[in-house]
Amino acid sequence: MLTATTRHIKTGIFGRSARIFSLTAIVALVITTDIQAAEGALGNNHDNGMATTLIIALLISLAVGAALIIGLVFWGRKQDHIGEMMLFCMKFLLRSDDVAERCASARALGESRDDGALLVLVDIIADEEEPEEVHKAAREALHQMSELSRKHLDVFAELEMNIELQDTEGIINTVIERFEQGNKKYAQSAYTIGRHYIRLGHFVEAREWLTKAEIRNHKFNLYGDRIDYWIGVCNRYLLAEADASYDAADYYQAKEHYAVLDHGLNNEEKRQCAIYLRTTCVYCKLKDYINADQALLQALENNHQTDYALELVPLLRQLLVPADDRQGKLNEVEAKLDALSSDIMLKIKKTFVGPADPIPTGPVTPVGQELSS
Repeated sequence: MLTATTRHIKTGIFGRSARIFSLTAIVALVITTDIQAAEGALGNNHDNGMATTLIIALLISLAVGAALIIGLVFWGRKQDHIGEMMLFCMKFLLRSDDVAERCASARALGESRDDGALLVLVDIIADEEEPEEVHKAAREALHQMSELSRKHLDVFAELEMNIELQDTEGIINTVIERFEQGNKKYAQSAYTIGRHYIRLGHFVEAREWLTKAEIRNHKFNLYGDRIDYWIGVCNRYLLAEADASYDAADYYQAKEHYAVLDHGLNNEEKRQCAIYLRTTCVYCKLKDYINADQALLQALENNHQTDYALELVPLLRQLLVPADDRQGKLNEVEAKLDALSSDIMLKIKKTFVGPADPIPTGPVTPVGQELSS
């Protein structure tokens, strides 16, 4: 937590330094003007009274400038402290396993006007696995925030109505319209949208938004391993949906889902799921033997169930390489390849593990140790 907090403080100091520099420049300009006026008065008029008046004005300008700078410094420190406390409360609310602490954190967030805190509360309220005490504290905090902040009065009204009606799509649309259109993008907004798409069963969209949240979360690790966990859940469901589409002979839908996984899994995950070999079988069913051959080469190069993959090689070669003796045997070879593809898919799916279990309510490590990450 020390590294992340230091980074956050530096960010606040940078913004505050810019404000101090601007104010100092203005004060310096006023002082310079007063000095020039004083020099002119002394040099041209020899008016001691006027000079005395200008010197007094100069001293007042110095005093006012110093007071403004000191006040701005203290105000900036206070804002930094509030920001740090809000982030700490969000971490506790999201990652603590103590219900009382989480409720206290939710109530503390209700006293802020922070957009990120608002989004965290919305996600907590919508999570059906949260304890009722946490749900209640988060709802009360969101309502309290709506009374304190005039920044998003219409947003609060929309969100509270959508939450009351359990309108998941309405929540998604509101968050996208209000928090994803400007230059400042939040990890909390992308995470909230992704989690709500999971609740709708739209795993392609969910994983897209969770990937955005993962990138933004690097700035300040608010969610720990939660984002990776839910991306893994999306991947498992997408694989299950792709296999189900294959079994239902909806090969185009299966191909699209396997393509999404191909771009989203790392090499080890692709190997465990044998994505390239699954894709090969789909292309064989579609009689797209050129793409089937390309996918098969990738399966062999990346060790995706190599023994099964090698069984497909001779049949695909017969269909791809023109030969005089192939005439009249094409249908027979295609039938063999189709049957072999089905058999290989059955064998591959035996190693598939179903969708992940729901996320645990608390961390594995003690809360103090986890929040220091």
